[in-house]
Amino acid sequence: MVQVRFTHRLNMTALNQLLTGPQGGVAQDMLRRGLLVETQAKRNISGVGGPKRVDTGRLRASINTQLVVRQGRPIAVVGTNVFYARWVHDGTGLYGPRGSRIRPRSARALVFPSKKFGKKKGKFKGKVVVESTRGMPGNPFLRNALSAARG
Repeated sequence: MVQVRFTHRLNMTALNQLLTGPQGGVAQDMLRRGLLVETQAKRNISGVGGPKRVDTGRLRASINTQLVVRQGRPIAVVGTNVFYARWVHDGTGLYGPRGSRIRPRSARALVFPSKKFGKKKGKFKGKVVVESTRGMPGNPFLRNALSAARG
């Protein structure tokens, strides 16, 4: 019978780089999953997974993915820096967190631009004038996109 002996040493630096480094396999997988969520969120905002919320495309174009390391762990952060994104995501007025109609604070009425429903002439030509509005339902485009990370 032949006896064979061997020893095994872990290269902890290489292992740590693989698990937590930005070029490691774990980080690359997190980035891949973040990009899947980003793609699905952009589809959702365009009306595929919820109500269509695209006017100029600014919000959709601002959705991005970043790979960051927090407390030694790679994390994919998907989000946007557009100030109105939360209102689109969560809804406003009756559909928003306060659950009440939107009313003007200091004016007598709210004025919105509208090519289709706006007044035809006068001071408010091309605008809609209302005392209050129900707001709009939310389109949770980011929350609904999280399931894409499983892919």
